[in-house]
Amino acid sequence: MVQVVWFKRDLRVYDHAPLTHAASLGPLLAIYVYEPAVMEAPDFAAQHLGFINESLAELNAALVARGGRLDRLHGDMQAVLERLFITTRFTDLWSHEETGNAVTYRRDVAVAAWRRSRGVTWHEIPQNGVVRRLKDHNAGLSALWNE
Repeated sequence: MVQVVWFKRDLRVYDHAPLTHAASLGPLLAIYVYEPAVMEAPDFAAQHLGFINESLAELNAALVARGGRLDRLHGDMQAVLERLFITTRFTDLWSHEETGNAVTYRRDVAVAAWRRSRGVTWHEIPQNGVVRRLKDHNAGLSALWNE
């Protein structure tokens, strides 16, 4: 079964837990999605796009050197995932947990709803010490920190 690896801001192959886990399970489809909502947000600039494109070229070269490739897609994330789902019937989506802005937060909430509706398992791997989805942020974070 195809494993879909969704590259968000983490455009690298080294130290990329979602990529490592997905690759160990079978063939994978590595994707980056140019999302209009993200690119039209007030905190997005032309310099961001230039840096992203340079990073994607390096990422693709690293994946090609390992026998893969990066697919660059365009559109609303749920629509992109739906098209991929129809063509591949993938059951697992892999990514890093992202801490971004309100746009990416709402996108991730929508992706979570989409994946539940399709029975897709979304493996979000933490990467930066930020803990998401705590019912009580202060108490929950304190307990995790003490642990």
